[in-house]
Amino acid sequence: MKKILLVPVLMSFLLLPTIVLAQDPWPTITSPQDFIDRLDIIARWLMTILFVVAAIFIVAAAYRFVTSGGDPASVASARQSLLYALVGVAVAVLAWALVQIVKNIIIT
Repeated sequence: MKKILLVPVLMSFLLLPTIVLAQDPWPTITSPQDFIDRLDIIARWLMTILFVVAAIFIVAAAYRFVTSGGDPASVASARQSLLYALVGVAVAVLAWALVQIVKNIIIT
């Protein structure tokens, strides 16, 4: 079964560069607004990745809650993991909001 899955996975890795090369390259940056737009695109991608990772951590913490079996140490560990994931999301959202506020002040 593993050999059957290995071939399509390897083929997809071999074909991935051709898919990437088929995309249009970004035009050169000619103005400060172009630069800000590129940074905005990168920031949106990073926020998307952050939310996906945070969702994985939240689900993992919930799984630890469910499988703790009432053990106080496991419940405390799961609660701490959930708290860290939520604090990370809150800090990231506040940082993104601060950047947007500063960007709007600079542009206007």
